[in-house]
Amino acid sequence: MTAEEAGEGTYERALQIEGSMAALLSRQSSSLEDWSNLLKVMETTRPWEHLPTQDNPYKDVYKWTQTQFKVGDQPLGREQLVRIIDAYAPGRGKPIVAAFEKVIAQPYFPKLGTKGGRPKASGNPYPDKGNSAGRYGTSADYLMARLIEQEGPEVQQLIGPGRQFESVTAAARHYGIAKKRERYEVSATVSVSNAAARIVEVLGPAKAAELVTAITLQLTVGS
Repeated sequence: MTAEEAGEGTYERALQIEGSMAALLSRQSSSLEDWSNLLKVMETTRPWEHLPTQDNPYKDVYKWTQTQFKVGDQPLGREQLVRIIDAYAPGRGKPIVAAFEKVIAQPYFPKLGTKGGRPKASGNPYPDKGNSAGRYGTSADYLMARLIEQEGPEVQQLIGPGRQFESVTAAARHYGIAKKRERYEVSATVSVSNAAARIVEVLGPAKAAELVTAITLQLTVGS
């Protein structure tokens, strides 16, 4: 690995990857590809070399994961990571994790110009703007990173099916990180399921139920 390849890590990038990990753990469904891609990115960004601050990093990958993440009631260590991957590809957890560990055992050359803890804000604090997600500022990874930064890693335990917040977005809105939408425009080409979800979100369950009744009445009268 060259210095250029390994030098992709910065504090902001590390924070985003931390959000990506937390978002995956809180997501009801993910895939082997999701975890493989995350490990691949971590090989060059190495968030544990930048967090919690540039001057005082965790230095060890599992110290970082065990401090910041939980699987159920257990800190996320090597064994838990293997089990997660095994759930998607039985028997492949250990080889994949071992390959990841082999790469990160190589010398790391952090990107220059990020000393002294959290750097000053820049025009593009989260470098993945324009990546495959294409939702800079609203992606689950970005919002989770902001939640962890503002509320601490414990906020992850509040997010997920059956918990206080059903989604990362819902938690971000509750804590004032993401704005609540006050309107939603529909058209003939809009996804009906997306429109329904947004209408319930904007109007609330009771008002949305009234709307369903009113629409049903209109359809009945119109026919």
